[in-house]
Parts: sequence; structure tokens; C-alpha cells
Amino acid sequence: MLLGLAIVGRISALWEQLKQWRLWPSFLLSAVLIAPQFWIFVWAPLQGEILSVALGYFALPLTLVAVGYFVYGEQLSRAQWLACMIAACGVIYAYVIADGISWIVFVVALGYPLYFMNRRRYSIASDLVFTLDNIFLLPFALLAMLYLQPFNTWLHIEVGSWAYFLGLGIIGTLPMLLFLYASQKLPLSLFGLLTYIEPSLVFCLGLLLGERIELIQWPIYGAIMLALLLIAIDRDKRRR
Repeated sequence: MLLGLAIVGRISALWEQLKQWRLWPSFLLSAVLIAPQFWIFVWAPLQGEILSVALGYFALPLTLVAVGYFVYGEQLSRAQWLACMIAACGVIYAYVIADGISWIVFVVALGYPLYFMNRRRYSIASDLVFTLDNIFLLPFALLAMLYLQPFNTWLHIEVGSWAYFLGLGIIGTLPMLLFLYASQKLPLSLFGLLTYIEPSLVFCLGLLLGERIELIQWPIYGAIMLALLLIAIDRDKRRR
């Protein structure tokens, strides 16, 4: 991120934010709120908790809509209310067929709204937001790396592995930047509903790659896609 900001001439803007040391507690709080999301996204698949993460991301849009409505007073159109109810039916069905609700679901579904609420207190561009989060997380990340992997072992990591991790970082940065940008520019309720696009695209990609979805799971994705279709139709009518 620092290299990217330097290329586009945004380092001075970042420095202006860092000079406001009274905002450091807020920056640190933001980093602490987003850190569990980064960690779960990497840790959960290795622990066989992919379903729990998926259930958390299914519930996240609805919690964002609730925050937008009750905290920020955002109003929903009839089509958006209907989309919420259809999506909620799909989410409830997903929980019914699951073996149980993990703590991961609550961390994902409740953690992101708290993060966005904290960030909305200050008008800071999304690229600076993401950079500040990573700057304040860097000391904790380095300590965790030293604890899990002694420094002398770093020297034996192959160059190809370093390039692989660097590539993953670059690839993962752009979606997160757009995610943060959308959260700042859109009403939180609409942003929440649109986050259903991601699991829908993953679902379609899985089908293209030859994966088979069990018949019992189809109502979940069917409800979510129907909700997205209603939102798209509603936005098109408003634009006209």
C-alpha cells in the first residue's frame, strides 16, 4: 500500500492523517476491529470451518441493513424490504440445515458493522483507511510471525514463496479497497444488500469449475439471487 500511495503521489495525504495523533486511538480501534476478519478468513479454511465463515457472510448483509436502518435512519424501498425478507428466508434456511451456529458467525456478522460504524465517524479516503489499518496492525503481525515462526527460519524461505505471498497481498488489496470505497459512498443498507453479490459470484464460479451443489443447498442461493435481482430492478427503475 505504501508503494502504491507513493506511485500515485498520496504519501503526503497519509502523512497528514498520521500527524493527527489524537485520532490514533480511533485508527487503532479500526485496526483491532478488522484484524479478526483478516485472521478468520485465513485461519477458518485450514480448520475446516468454511461453512461457518459462509454462514457469517450470509448474515452480514442483513446486519448491515439493520445498522443502516436503526442507527443511521436510512429508508428502504418496498423492493428493498422484499429483497431483505427473501434473503433472510434463505439465511434462516441455511442455519436450519447447518449442524449449529459457530462463534465465527457472530464475529463476521457483527464485527464488520462495528468496523464500518467506526470508520464513518471520519471522512478519510478508502486507500488511506486501508493503509492506516495495516500500519497499526503491522507491529502485532510481526510479533505473531516471530512467535509462530522464529526469525532465523525466515532466511530459509525460498524466493518463489516470498513472491507468492507478495502476489497474494497485491491481489487481495484491490478488492478490499473497492469494498471500503463502496462502504463509504453507498447507504449502509444498500451496501449491505449488495454484498450478497460476492457469494453469488462464488456460487456461479463453483458451477463453472465443475463443483456440484447439493439439492438441499439450492434454496439458499436461489433466495439470495432473487433478492439481488429485485435490487437491480429497483435501482434501474429509480435511475429511469
